[in-house]
Amino acid sequence: MNKNPRYDHLEQYKWQKGQSGNALGRPRSYVTILKELGYTKPLIATMTAEVMFMTHQEVETLANSKTEPIIRRIIANAFRSADYDGEFKYIEPYMKILFGRTIPYISKDGNNTSE
Repeated sequence: MNKNPRYDHLEQYKWQKGQSGNALGRPRSYVTILKELGYTKPLIATMTAEVMFMTHQEVETLANSKTEPIIRRIIANAFRSADYDGEFKYIEPYMKILFGRTIPYISKDGNNTSE
């Protein structure tokens, strides 16, 4: 605790004992929601692999389709978002299902080459 009187005005904003700063908890991932809806891991992996090998235009068409199953559209939208933003975070849950959890490789000189 800081005993500096300059910070006394912040005392009222401190967490009380037993109080959490994140009452709603961690948000559920797409994959968790899909599993709760009854989709199995192998089925999600198969659909992910199908989308992964589509062209940009095919993914775009699938994501905007009103006749495709919602699960395929969700996966296509994740890939489309990853493409637009250049962010791996959108497709990371699907890649973990398909390829498993990544393990960082530490070379003999101590450098982490997985980043």
